[in-house]
Amino acid sequence: MKRRTFIEKGAVGALGLGLTGCSALGLNKVDVKQEMTPLDFETKVPKPKGTMPMGEIGKTGIKVSKFGFGSHMSKAVQAHEKEREWMIKEAYDLGINFFDVYDYEGRHFQYEPMGRYLSGMINDVVISITIWPFDGRNVEQQLERDLRLFGRDYIDMVRIHAWKNTQTEKGLAFQVGHRWEWWEELFKLKEKGYIRAVGIPIHTREDLEQPLAELPLDYVIFPFNYYHNWLWGNKKPDKKIQSIVSTLREKGIGVITMKPFAGDALAIPFKRLGEQYDKTGEISVAKASLRYVINSDIDVDSTLGGMYNPYHVYENVDAYFNPEMSGEERRLLKKIRRTAKVVAKDFLPSHYRFLEEWVPDSWDDSDLFETS
Repeated sequence: MKRRTFIEKGAVGALGLGLTGCSALGLNKVDVKQEMTPLDFETKVPKPKGTMPMGEIGKTGIKVSKFGFGSHMSKAVQAHEKEREWMIKEAYDLGINFFDVYDYEGRHFQYEPMGRYLSGMINDVVISITIWPFDGRNVEQQLERDLRLFGRDYIDMVRIHAWKNTQTEKGLAFQVGHRWEWWEELFKLKEKGYIRAVGIPIHTREDLEQPLAELPLDYVIFPFNYYHNWLWGNKKPDKKIQSIVSTLREKGIGVITMKPFAGDALAIPFKRLGEQYDKTGEISVAKASLRYVINSDIDVDSTLGGMYNPYHVYENVDAYFNPEMSGEERRLLKKIRRTAKVVAKDFLPSHYRFLEEWVPDSWDDSDLFETS
């Protein structure tokens, strides 16, 4: 059953957000429900004009677009190959050369279709994948299979979810079966030229401790957005956490962010909130979300964002062609996240609810405005 929440006047203030109620945000009542991104092939937005900014993944020499085509997708999207192929090729024509792709992960099996979609430019793009051996293959055999599906001699960026050197059943389950010993195999394959860069995706900050201390990582991927801000800890900006990014930079390790729209479970509820708060209908929550990342202090090498519908390509790319963030966008994000505090935890899957630990009890908005 989907959860639906009506936030009445006074509810937000009652929960300690420092407001007198939703009237302080411009509405007496907002309607929020749990909702995933629906298929939408009808919405049209203008094709953006501009130049996609480029970055380098740490010191790897791998040049990527500042916005990358993320791997997240719904099962419904997979059935529409014609639209998906159009999105991939249109993104490339607009300057996106960084494609993150799921296969066994999420059981999306997208390596083969992506190999077809990108066949005309396969050696001009950066391919990012998770190595996930299945059907009895080891790491090397899995990479051989993946190379064949993409039609390439190497994969640019490869990662695994092995955050700790553990052999316990509970520890391996937390790492979705990924094993620490796979790291050695990946670095050997890199030495042979089959992989250009080896990295790690993290969600909790603890995930990075052992890998950063013991492995020659090339890049790190972590969630960062205006609601779940990776630089916040214990409900406030945390200098120790902020220093981690500096450490990555000092080591020449690439910094990539993901979940710029706050993740699949929150993207549409937050968008609906934005639509209710923005009576002009002129502000795109997606663009505002990306501009928050673009203008943050982190200065990421690239951001990966999932795109489910054709219009998402134009909408998201436009944020990079026109990166300046308006005061209206800042104020809208402020309203959304203060309201979201009431319901977001209930909308998140259980394995992502720890993200709410990053959300402060009361925002000082210093990340949105020079003064709160």
